[in-house]
Amino acid sequence: MAAARITTHRRVARALVAGICAGALVAAAPATAGPGPVRPKAAPHVPGFGQVAPPRVVPPAPLPHRTGKVAVARQGRAAAPATAAAAAAGLNDRVALRALIVATNQDDFGVPTLKTTLDRLGAAYDVLYDATTPITTDTLVRPDGTGKYNAILLTNSMQVYADGGAYLNGLDPSEWNILWAYERNFGVRQAALYTSYGSWPEDYCLRSAGETAVGDTPLNVSLTPAGAGVFDYLKASATIPVVQSYVYRTSIAPGCAAEPIATDGTNVLGVRTTSTDGRERLALTFTLNQYLLQSDLLVYGMVRWATKGMFLGEQRHYLNVDIDDWFNSADHYYPDGHVEYDPGFRVSAHEMVNLDQRQDAIGNGFTFNIAFNGADIDPFAGNQCSPDGGPNELTATTKCLASQFRWLNHTLNHPELNNTDYATTYAEILNNRNAGNAIGLANPDDVLKTPEYSGLGVYTTNPNDDTGVPVDHGLAGSNPQLLRAAKDLGVKYLHGNFSFASQVPAHFNASIVHPMEPSLSVVPDWPTNIAYFVTTPEEETAFYNSFYGPNGKFPYWPTNRTYEQILDYEAGVGLQHVAAGGINTHTFHIANVHDYGSGRTLVTDWVETVAAKYAAFYSVPLLNVDWSSLGAYTSVRNQHFAQLAAGVDAVYDRSAGTVTVSSPAAGTVQVSGVQGAGSTTYGTDVTTPLPLTAGTAVTVTAVPRA
Repeated sequence: MAAARITTHRRVARALVAGICAGALVAAAPATAGPGPVRPKAAPHVPGFGQVAPPRVVPPAPLPHRTGKVAVARQGRAAAPATAAAAAAGLNDRVALRALIVATNQDDFGVPTLKTTLDRLGAAYDVLYDATTPITTDTLVRPDGTGKYNAILLTNSMQVYADGGAYLNGLDPSEWNILWAYERNFGVRQAALYTSYGSWPEDYCLRSAGETAVGDTPLNVSLTPAGAGVFDYLKASATIPVVQSYVYRTSIAPGCAAEPIATDGTNVLGVRTTSTDGRERLALTFTLNQYLLQSDLLVYGMVRWATKGMFLGEQRHYLNVDIDDWFNSADHYYPDGHVEYDPGFRVSAHEMVNLDQRQDAIGNGFTFNIAFNGADIDPFAGNQCSPDGGPNELTATTKCLASQFRWLNHTLNHPELNNTDYATTYAEILNNRNAGNAIGLANPDDVLKTPEYSGLGVYTTNPNDDTGVPVDHGLAGSNPQLLRAAKDLGVKYLHGNFSFASQVPAHFNASIVHPMEPSLSVVPDWPTNIAYFVTTPEEETAFYNSFYGPNGKFPYWPTNRTYEQILDYEAGVGLQHVAAGGINTHTFHIANVHDYGSGRTLVTDWVETVAAKYAAFYSVPLLNVDWSSLGAYTSVRNQHFAQLAAGVDAVYDRSAGTVTVSSPAAGTVQVSGVQGAGSTTYGTDVTTPLPLTAGTAVTVTAVPRA
C-alpha cells in the first residue's frame, strides 16, 4: 500500500507543475473570415486535466446580394462524353461513394466544418477550390462513365469569395451548368452549408425576412416535420442552440417546390427543395463551424441526406467513463487549498452501493469501468453488501456487486512504470490480475491502464523525479520493459491520454500501434476538469477557480464559477465528445465517488448531466461498451483508414441496387447504407464492416435513404 500512496501523493504536484508550461499547449484558433466581434483566446489545456474551451472563431461575413440567376442549360441525359461500352454499362446509374466539397479558396470557413464531420465518419471525399480549379466533365465523371461522387457539398450556395473590397464568383455559368447537369443526370443530391435568400445562381425558393448576427446568446432553432425526417437521429422536439453565427431569416416563396426543415418559430432557417429540372437540394441559412454544438448536431445529417446514407465509415454515440484507483487511497483537496495526503480519502462500502444505484438510474445499460489496485484487497472478506459500511467493508461489498461494474487492471500497487524493470512490471500486472480474479473481478487480460499513464514516454527529464514538469518524449520514450511484460501477459490495449500529442491517434476513434511493440495499441482517454482529489462541490469549485478563475493559474473566466456553472460547462464539453461520435472514455477517480449528500457524487453529477443533455437532442440510444470491445473497435478503425489511404473504391449501382467494394490492399472497411454479413443498425442507419481481400471485389445490397 505504501508504494501506491506515495505515487498518488506525488500526482498533484506533478499535475500542478505541469500547468506552468500549459501555455505551449493552447490550441491555435483557425483563420477567420469577415468582420465580427473579438473573441477570447482559447483557454489552456493542462496535462492531466481537461480543456476549458475549444478555439472559437469569428462567424464568416454575410454573403453579398446578387440578382438574377444562372440560366440552366437543357442538356441531354449524358453529362459527359462516353464510349458505347460505357453507355452500355449504365452511364448514369453508377456513382462512387465519395463526396465532393465545392469551396471557394483556402480561407473558406466551410471546408474545415465539412471535413471535420467527414473525417470523423471515415468518409471518402475530395475538396475542389473553384477560385483556382475549374469544374469540367472530367472533374465529375470517370473515363468509364461512372460518376465520381454521390454527394455535392457546397460551402455556400453562391460560391462567392472576398478579394479585397470585391466579391468574386468561384464558378462561372458554364461550370454551374456542368455541376447541375451531373447532379441531374446521375441522381446526385446537393447540400449547401450556408445559404441566403434570392435567386442567384439559382432559386432555393427563399425570400428575405431579415438577417442578423448571433453571438453567445443562442438563437433557438426547431425542426419542422420535414426536418425531423432528414435529421431523424435527433428528437423531433429538439431545440438546437445556434451561437456565433450569421443568420438569414427567410420565408418560402408561394407555389415553389420547397419545404422548410428548420425554423426559429417564425422564420425559415433551412429548406429542402427541388429545382425545376428535378435536382434535390438541402440548405441551411445560418453559419456553422467545427467547434460548435450546432455543427455536431446538424452537419452529419446534411452529409447523410446528400449521400442517401451511403458512405464509407459510420457515426454512433458513446458515453464511456473510467473510475481509477479502486481499493487505493486518494489525496484529498480542501476548499482552503490545502491537501491531505495521509490518510487522504478512501472509498466506503456505502459509496459503492450508492454508485451502483446511481449507475442504474442513468439507464440504457450504462456501466462504469473501474480501474483497480489490488494491494489493499482483503483476502478474508465475505461477499455481503454493506449499504452503510465504511472502507473496511469495501472488499466484501465489491465482491457482492462485482458483476454490476466492469473492471480494469491498474497494477497491484500503483507504481509509476517509467523506469521499472521487467520482473517488477510483470509482477505488478499479473499479481493485480490474479488479485482481482480471486474476488470475482473479471478484468480482461487484453487491457492495461498504467498508473498515471506511465511508461508511455511522458515523464520529467529525470524519470525518477516526480515533482518536475513532465515532458512528452513520444512513444519512442516508452519503457521497453513495460512493453515486453505487457506483451508477454497478453495485453493488447494500453490507455493513453489525449493531453499528450504523442498519444493522440492520427484518425478519429482509432488507436496508435505502438512503434516499439506492434502487438500493443495505445487508446487515449479524455481527462476532465473534475479534479482527481476532490470529493464535494465546494472542493471542486475551489480547485477549478484556482486554475481558471480571474485570479487563477490560467485565468479564463471573468468571474469565479459556481459548481452549477462548472458542471454545466464541463458536461457540455463531454456532450460535444459524445455528439461527435467519440468512443473514448472519460477518466475520473475514486475521490469523485464520494456521497456528498442525498446520494449525489461528482462523477454521477457529470454523467447524469451529460446523459440528460444528450437525451434532450437525440432519439438514438447512448451506447456504452466494455474496454475490450472499445479497443477492438479502434483496431477496425485503423484498418478502415488504412483502406482509405490505399484507395478503396465503393460504387453504387442504382439500377442493380448494389454497392461493389474493392481495394488494392487487404483489410476491413466500414460501409454505411449497405446490408451484408455482420451488418448492425443504429436508429435508422445500417453499417456493414466488409473484410476485403486485395484485388477482389465484394458486392453487397444497397439500402439508400429516401
